[in-house]
Amino acid sequence: MVTINKSYMIAPGTAKTIGHILVVHATADYEATAANLASYEHRTWRSAETFVHLAVDDKGAFQVAPTGYVAWGAGNVNRLAPVQIELCQFRDRVRALKAYNNLIALAVAQAKLYGVPLTLDSTDKTNGIKSHYWCSRTYGGSDHTDPYAYLQSIGISKAQLAADLKAGHASVTATATATVLKPTVPVKTTAAKATTTKLAVDGDWGASTTKRLQVIYKTTADGIVSSQYPWACFKGAVTGFKYEKVNPAGSLLIAAIQRSLGLKDDGLLGPATIRAMQRKAGTPVDGVISVHSQLVMYIQRELNAGRKPF
Repeated sequence: MVTINKSYMIAPGTAKTIGHILVVHATADYEATAANLASYEHRTWRSAETFVHLAVDDKGAFQVAPTGYVAWGAGNVNRLAPVQIELCQFRDRVRALKAYNNLIALAVAQAKLYGVPLTLDSTDKTNGIKSHYWCSRTYGGSDHTDPYAYLQSIGISKAQLAADLKAGHASVTATATATVLKPTVPVKTTAAKATTTKLAVDGDWGASTTKRLQVIYKTTADGIVSSQYPWACFKGAVTGFKYEKVNPAGSLLIAAIQRSLGLKDDGLLGPATIRAMQRKAGTPVDGVISVHSQLVMYIQRELNAGRKPF
């Protein structure tokens, strides 16, 4: 039995669903936990217009929204899906397989609650367990292909996923010996792979720098740092940031950088986060992104070398 934490649950007030579909997603954001995802969607569901019902990792599950009501996670199939579950991705094989085992247990339990047949991607358009890939191809309104690329990277085929769901339990166990998995290209990003074109090392943070960061940190690669306060610390050439004066939801990219620095991952690039980045970069620590910023030059050099800056 998978424990479900409801501390980040939202009340979106959407309509009741009318079908018997359970959608399986994968996050495409390595090392983000169920709590991370639930916290993020709790903050951003209005502005991003995206949320699922449940997120599951190696420890358990977090509920984002009430099941049985429409979530905004899989395009035009949303009205038919009383349950949508996001599987968290890990490079450590033990964590990855534990999360997979929890996904199977949670999906089977929820399917029984909502009369969802334990079939995978069948031709039945209103009943059964469906991958996000199936939803995109069958109903549209979405172009995602998860979770199969990630599952394949941890040794789980589509056939095995189908068999485990039908059996009602996972047929794989996590061993005590951890294996670091080779990352796959995230299926939800809008950029398939990083370009080999070198960034100009000019210290100006623009859309090209943002997009390269998004690719290397495996978040949606649109060249935009979303939902930020209009901080006074942005004194340099910073473009492609979306500002909100009241309750900004934050950016997945900034949240990923914050996690890599051991900071609270609220997704907001403020003075404290900038100072932590500057300390890591070995540049002057003033909490400000200045004109032709040394910090941004460091970021651009690291990206040109194919490395995560933080």
